[in-house]
Amino acid sequence: MLSSVNPNVRFFGALTYTVKLNSDWQSIPPESASQLLLQLLNWFLALSHGPRFITQKLAATLLLALIKFSELSDSIWPYPIQDVVISVARNTPTVGTRESIDDGAFQNMVQSLDAHGLSIVLLFCTTFAEEVSRADVPRQSRPPLYKLLLNSTHHTLAVIKPILTTPPSSITSPDSFHLVLVSGLKSFRAWTISCVSADANAPVVSTLASCLPSVIEFLQIESDKSVYATVVDVLIDFMEWADKLVTSESMKNLLALFSSPYAASKIEKVVATTEDNHEDITEAFLNSFISFGELVAKDIAANLGRPEYRRIVDLTAELLRIPGFPIEDENVSNRTLEFWDLFVESILYDDDGALFASANDVRFSDAQSIMMQVIALLWTKLRLPDGSIAVRWTQDSRDGFFAFRKDVVDLIESSYQLVQTRLYSVLVQYVIGSLSVTPIDWPGVEASLYALNAITQSLTSDPPEFELLQTLLDSPLVSVLPSSPLLRARQTSLSLIASAIPFFQTDAGKKYIPIVVPYLFQCLASPSLALHASRSIFQLCSECATAMRDDVPGFLSIYRDMLTHGGAIDAIAKERIAGAIAEVLQQGVDDLAIRTVYLSDLVDALGGYAEEAVRLANDPATASDARDIAASALKSLAMVGKACRGVEDIDSTCTSSELDHHWNADGASGRLVKDKIIEIVGAMSHLPAFAGDITIRQNATGVLKAGLSESLPGPFTWTADVILGYIRDEIVSVGKLDTLLPVLMLAASLVASYSSSATPDIHELCVQLLEVLYTGALVPNNALTSNSDPDVNQGALEILSKFLQRYVDVILASPYFESLILQFGVAMVTAKEPLVVKSAVKFWNDLLNLSPDSQSPAIAHAIKQVIDIAGPLLMSAVGSAISGAAPRSLVTEYAKLIKTFFRTNTGPAQQWLTASFQIEYCTADKARARQTFVEKIARLRGRPPTETIVKDFWIAERGQTFDYV
Repeated sequence: MLSSVNPNVRFFGALTYTVKLNSDWQSIPPESASQLLLQLLNWFLALSHGPRFITQKLAATLLLALIKFSELSDSIWPYPIQDVVISVARNTPTVGTRESIDDGAFQNMVQSLDAHGLSIVLLFCTTFAEEVSRADVPRQSRPPLYKLLLNSTHHTLAVIKPILTTPPSSITSPDSFHLVLVSGLKSFRAWTISCVSADANAPVVSTLASCLPSVIEFLQIESDKSVYATVVDVLIDFMEWADKLVTSESMKNLLALFSSPYAASKIEKVVATTEDNHEDITEAFLNSFISFGELVAKDIAANLGRPEYRRIVDLTAELLRIPGFPIEDENVSNRTLEFWDLFVESILYDDDGALFASANDVRFSDAQSIMMQVIALLWTKLRLPDGSIAVRWTQDSRDGFFAFRKDVVDLIESSYQLVQTRLYSVLVQYVIGSLSVTPIDWPGVEASLYALNAITQSLTSDPPEFELLQTLLDSPLVSVLPSSPLLRARQTSLSLIASAIPFFQTDAGKKYIPIVVPYLFQCLASPSLALHASRSIFQLCSECATAMRDDVPGFLSIYRDMLTHGGAIDAIAKERIAGAIAEVLQQGVDDLAIRTVYLSDLVDALGGYAEEAVRLANDPATASDARDIAASALKSLAMVGKACRGVEDIDSTCTSSELDHHWNADGASGRLVKDKIIEIVGAMSHLPAFAGDITIRQNATGVLKAGLSESLPGPFTWTADVILGYIRDEIVSVGKLDTLLPVLMLAASLVASYSSSATPDIHELCVQLLEVLYTGALVPNNALTSNSDPDVNQGALEILSKFLQRYVDVILASPYFESLILQFGVAMVTAKEPLVVKSAVKFWNDLLNLSPDSQSPAIAHAIKQVIDIAGPLLMSAVGSAISGAAPRSLVTEYAKLIKTFFRTNTGPAQQWLTASFQIEYCTADKARARQTFVEKIARLRGRPPTETIVKDFWIAERGQTFDYV
């Protein structure tokens, strides 16, 4: 294939070598490694006059062979760069020269190479440096390869230094020299970065860095774009990846360059152009200019008085005047943000993160003026494009532009300690001033509101900015926003209202709530604004409930209208409004009777919504809409239930018996509300059209779980028999296995939420729950094996874990104990689904960690019997898993179980684990290794580093260190 005249066939020949090396290199005897390298070098030389991509591939293949035999590199190829130079000079492949030839003789040999020969040598040098420092080079191969790299640097320098130190003015044959120069620059960059990775303190690294001042001089060669771009790439890599190698001489040269009239002319040219694209050379220069600014940002902040540093600051700010929209038309503005972040951080904080500058500092005042100017320029970049422009953008451009906007406001937020209230005032005044001009500059208003929102989010206490917010809300802003043709302006205003919640909580801010609330509800009518508006309404109601209690009748009227006529409004918005009204009721309405009336109206509205779902469910054509409405009605009820928590805080004047009578007594107004709620839950769950719908079950169980953590009676606190009845009905009636998980998780929450002291009959209910779980869910669905449905298995394990924590006596006394614990519990340890295995390990760890001292003698004895029976079975499963059968992701889980067993039952665990290994059937070496492993684990008794030892044992048993199956 390599002999073919077809370049593509040659390339695939080289690629075939690569594939075979990766798969079969271990079959090559070490004594044949030199012959392989010689053969590959021969092809490298023979095909060097052909297409570049073939030569590059052969160089990479040659280096791959060296990497594979890295442990032999000292003996098979101690001087690779020297040998390649000799090979190219003599056109005869040479590998394995035993001694380094005299420096003078080597230099003469390098000088004898023509431009093509130098290019081939430089290509090899570049590939060598890149390949040995690749991330996928095996860790054990790195030390010998890095040693070879550092030892070969003097030969590489002998090749590249004469090229890099050639004065640009002395070049007589520009075309041929420039080709060599580009190759030399690439080799210099790759070799230096690789040497830094190998040992940044090695002497050869400093020698390499000394070439940088000469490299900078090549920026004079603007006539060759390739040279110029490569020089810039080298400078950028040094500044970003090897900045410690930028010597004081290089730094002085770079500072002079980037603060010079030459730099100013480049930037002025870019700012003046109206074209989307700039010259390649100018673009390359701008990239290096920005990278240098990032490198010296800290020095600039400390020396703003120095003219050259101030010049760089001014030029960087000037870059923000480049016309066009960021990302779509230009990317320079985006690149400058990192510089300004570093600049602000260096002004405000010292190296330890402590506040460094203050308002009394001259630097602070100077930097404040700079950042006000910068933010003003960035503000123009925040402005949204006209619709005629935006419609031509790709999705990537849109995403990039809005990501840029976010980065800008992040900068504004981080620099606010520097610019302070002065910026807030400027933004507010711009908005107010724009409202008095026709037509209103809505893109400018939106950009100002966007920046104000970012600042307002970070305000605390009662800052002076709140007075400026009053000024803004006293303006006609809220009244004219509904008529804005710019949808994003209304969206941003909604976010600003949500961010200003601390302001609305103040006495001064409360009087503005009646101004913003109608606007928020007006925005609900727009599908594009409903989510933003509902979020703001919910936050406002949650935090300012007392101030909004008089608005509840109006809220309820609007909400009923939403449910009846708001078909286009997102369901999430409707659910948030339900929760928002409930928040005002729970926190803002003190009178229990009045609150109950309002709550009844809210539940009635949701009941009507649910009835609409029942009506639509009868028609197959509208069954999908019915399901969405039913799910939303239940989700809304769950939101109401969450808002109604904390009865003990809200109704502190009522006794427990009074609350119990209000919410649970037959005929009481509170009990009637609860009956309506449970009726809605039952109707949606038991409707035949929704029989197999998991979302309906998730939302229905969310309603029932809403009050489980409450300690006093309330509208969403249910007796255990009510929830158990729902669980029983669902498990019996649900036909689909995958819909059981929400019901099982409700059962787990039920067990975890009740205590035997508070509810004496919970034991009997738990017995019933176990019966329902076993006979209704696990047995009918064949869920007692490791191959059954993982969701059901995980839910069942969650319930069993809750039983262990609260009612261990119930589970140990259950007639289904043997099947649930000794069959199901053990089987799940070897399940195929990782999450199920993790739940099973947690279950057994919880059981093993039950303290005998805290249990009755009968229960302690029962636990011991469980461990005696299950222990051998579990250790058999675990022993097989850590012997290589388990995937890497589960080794840690099995190690946890081993730790717990050996900490709580060291002697038996050692016997069980030893038996699981079947040492008598192993080879002598494997038997010895396994026995040693068990003894190590036993001595540690669950202490560190048990997990590490288990992982190492798994790797040794599997025999593949880098296997991540």
